[in-house]
Amino acid sequence: MTTIESKALLTRNVVSDRGTVIGKLVDLSLETRSGKITMLVVKPSNEVDVRLFKTNDFGEIYIPFNAVKAIKDVIIVNETGLPRA
Repeated sequence: MTTIESKALLTRNVVSDRGTVIGKLVDLSLETRSGKITMLVVKPSNEVDVRLFKTNDFGEIYIPFNAVKAIKDVIIVNETGLPRA
């Protein structure tokens, strides 16, 4: 198992498995007891309509960590696993 520090992930592009650039990772949401990542917080790209996604007060998109398919140079998420507004 490979480990990655969270600061190494910040500003990586988040891309759907269908090739849509969703945006850049700006933060992670953690479960306080276990320390497990629960959500990615993504600054949306101009390509996506943020009205279609669950967002915070700053317009950032929430993506559940269980939608993550791969973490490499970009973070690939399963588009069908994204919560819609």
